[in-house]
Amino acid sequence: MTLTFEIGFHGPFRVATGRAGDGSDSVIDREVPLPASSIKGVMRSAARDLLKLPAPLVEAVFGAAWQPSPWSWSDATLSGAGDVAGLEPLRVRARARIQISDVTHTAVDGALAVGEEILAHRATFTVRRNGPVPAADLPRHEAVLTASARAVTALGGDRRRGLGWVSITPLHPAWTAASADHLTDLLHGSEESS
Repeated sequence: MTLTFEIGFHGPFRVATGRAGDGSDSVIDREVPLPASSIKGVMRSAARDLLKLPAPLVEAVFGAAWQPSPWSWSDATLSGAGDVAGLEPLRVRARARIQISDVTHTAVDGALAVGEEILAHRATFTVRRNGPVPAADLPRHEAVLTASARAVTALGGDRRRGLGWVSITPLHPAWTAASADHLTDLLHGSEESS
């Protein structure tokens, strides 16, 4: 079973490598600008913190320290910035941040940071089952994956500072009224939570 999702970007985003280079304090991996681990992390966080799904269910879908996830995420495949057909290459640009002193109202020494960010129009990724999931649990897992993807509104670094605003749409299978009903059942505990 494979689920396919589309990310619509509402502005630039940054998933930095943790290294400096090319005049920037943080650079982006040009080959894998949006890795699977980042996508899985924000989906897990949405399931746990936004949707408030039961911990055993979140761990069954996303894995835990003692139990790997039965699902694997792909890296996102990005399309160009500003071009609906996705023909324009990705654009990477630098963004500077500076800290201003509350006392002097001037820049704090050493508090200028320059980081790269990406402008993209959309991206796609997949979540593929690669481990055992009992047949009776598949609809529950699918509901958690699609709902948590839809609940993500930002990804990458500085998402609390205005970068990385997104919408994630399930393409296959599509989100339906039945999906919403299934999630409501999970949230109200009318189904098993693990």
